[in-house]
Amino acid sequence: MPNRNDLAKIHIAKKVLRMKETTYRGILRQRYHLDSAADLTPQQAADLIALFRAKGWRPSSPGQRGLIHALWHKLYVAGAIEHGDAAALNTYLFHVTTHDNLSQLTAYEASRVIEMLKKWLEREGVNGSRH
Repeated sequence: MPNRNDLAKIHIAKKVLRMKETTYRGILRQRYHLDSAADLTPQQAADLIALFRAKGWRPSSPGQRGLIHALWHKLYVAGAIEHGDAAALNTYLFHVTTHDNLSQLTAYEASRVIEMLKKWLEREGVNGSRH
């Protein structure tokens, strides 16, 4: 059984890659003879994650996610946004990326969001928009 972190990566990658359920289930059946990712061994989970990376999925790094949170907080402190909580950030992310959770962003999308937030801070005249 894969650990929770790997299982989450698998499901996030599936969503980010916009993989149809039938395609995803087909991969599980063809490669591992299983119907559910929860039944994968840790080695099989690592293999499936590697397959998704080969298909173009690159998760955002903890540093990118931390920077997005920090920039969002700066906007809140500056009064540029009304709510500085995670729900408000997730709403913003959905509008600019179609993902409603920071953990679902690819590295490329996270970079784009960081640049958008920096430009927003610059427009607001906030010093130190370069983190």
